[in-house]
Amino acid sequence: MPRALPAAAPRGLRPPSPPNENESPAGHTTTARLRRMGQGIALPIAAMPAAGLLLRLGQDDLLGRYERLRTAASIISGAGAAVLDYLPALFAVGIALGLNRAKDAAGPVLAALISYLVLAKVVLVLNPLPADQLDAPPARWPYGALAGISAALLALAIWKRIDASRRRIPPFVTYAIVAVAATLAGSLLGLAYPAVERALTASATAVSDHAVIGGGVFGFLNRLLGPIGLHQPLNAVVWYLTGDCGNGVKGDVPCFIQEHSPTAGVFMGGFFPVYMAGLPAAALAMWRSALPEHRRRVGALLLPAAALCSLTGVTEPIELTFAFAAFPLYLVHAVLTGLSLALVNLLDIHAGFVFSAGAIDYVLNFSISQRPLLLLPLALVYGALYYGIFRFAITRFNLPTPGRTPTPPSDKPPAQNPCETTAEPPNSAPTRT
Repeated sequence: MPRALPAAAPRGLRPPSPPNENESPAGHTTTARLRRMGQGIALPIAAMPAAGLLLRLGQDDLLGRYERLRTAASIISGAGAAVLDYLPALFAVGIALGLNRAKDAAGPVLAALISYLVLAKVVLVLNPLPADQLDAPPARWPYGALAGISAALLALAIWKRIDASRRRIPPFVTYAIVAVAATLAGSLLGLAYPAVERALTASATAVSDHAVIGGGVFGFLNRLLGPIGLHQPLNAVVWYLTGDCGNGVKGDVPCFIQEHSPTAGVFMGGFFPVYMAGLPAAALAMWRSALPEHRRRVGALLLPAAALCSLTGVTEPIELTFAFAAFPLYLVHAVLTGLSLALVNLLDIHAGFVFSAGAIDYVLNFSISQRPLLLLPLALVYGALYYGIFRFAITRFNLPTPGRTPTPPSDKPPAQNPCETTAEPPNSAPTRT
């Protein structure tokens, strides 16, 4: 999930901040709205690591294997599954918070939640679940998380239109309008669901049949859009919406964590070589490429970030040091990430994570992964590749990574030694005694 750089970064070594849409006319563009939508989607996704960890720990191959802990394991696993089961509602709330610019967020959030509940139920009435899935949670209803996203966008559009009219409409009237609109939208989506389901199934099948190309394109776009936050909508689609692994479970992450599907992980496994070794090696290359007078301070910034990335998969402290200051390096990073996902899928490796592709997730999910040992030599190769490319590019093209700017000379005159006498000008007259 997005993390900020340490506040105590040395002066002159902090990477430039990404552009702020609130300070530019671009804040009114479609790109800025998509960025805010991505920020809203990131809110419920931020709850996924804790939920996924609880769900994973309580399963039969971990705590659930012990008879004395069976009840406790069921409680732990159920607590984690609750977040995944109600992910559509969380998406609706998150998007309402992300897209709402007003100080009072209670009204839009409640409108988005009402819109989702009405829309999802109408779609479900028109497309009832099979008899063996009647107790399925909302995440397994038709459209799944996509229903929450669509309902939130509908509710926010209505709310903003009413708010812009500056008419004193009571809140209950606004909620009634939202509910009616959600009923109509749910009816249309419900009637269209069979065709949409066939299209989604065909798309998922096409990606599964061409996992090398599909995974590679996703990996490239995921990193390319990362610095501006537009990778979150893309992640939501491939990780939580597409692909059906049975029992109504959709999405690469739920299929891997909940169902332990041997075909899941197409959009996750390739991140492990990059996060566990590639980016840490890039941080090492930037540290070694810093000027001697800055190397100690750059090491204090980058070496802990490299360890954090390798263990947990938190990449932002490293990526943001060169994403804007040395964009060609970031483009290389995006290409290498896409190639990693393509190569991992080519080798039929299936691994996944509940937080990010770090060593902790690798160990935690080792037993439910397919051919995970092959990721270790790939990680070593990627570490050497990142170090060599970054070291060569930084020194050859003098890229402005941290610590590459010489210390400017001081403007103050050198201090005089009080013991030294000031010499007289050469043509000065002698002093008369």
